[in-house]
Amino acid sequence: MKKADISGGVIGILIGIFAILEGRKMPADVVMGIGPSFFPNFLAGFLVLFSAALLINALRGKSKGTVEPFRLADKGAQRGLITLGASIVYCIAFEPLGFIPTSIVFFVFMALVLGKRRPLTLIAAPALITAGIWLVFEKVLNLSLPPGILVDVL
Repeated sequence: MKKADISGGVIGILIGIFAILEGRKMPADVVMGIGPSFFPNFLAGFLVLFSAALLINALRGKSKGTVEPFRLADKGAQRGLITLGASIVYCIAFEPLGFIPTSIVFFVFMALVLGKRRPLTLIAAPALITAGIWLVFEKVLNLSLPPGILVDVL
């Protein structure tokens, strides 16, 4: 487990630093004082912090658990690969289709992957989550999300 924790910690730190450096390239917002990079930098900072804690624990010999070899037959591995594929499709479809329809479809699909089958959950939760995120970014933070196919409605 120690090797897995060390490599995971290093990879997490590198990804967090990369995200912070890329976020610094975004323009600052003169009105609100925080720009579009605030939230990603906030999350990337926590990624670096927790990855460093993982790395330190591994180097101190405090790692726990075991690492199983990767097996495609494992349900968890299959869900992980499906989630990765769905995230890639989401990123590709995000700009042309827009935030709202893409996010609703993504959240419904991910609920199905995670085993949620109740119709009310599959209909209401993705719509409410997407609407909440859209309202916060569009109306509170004044940061526009791609309208895509809903350009005439929004």
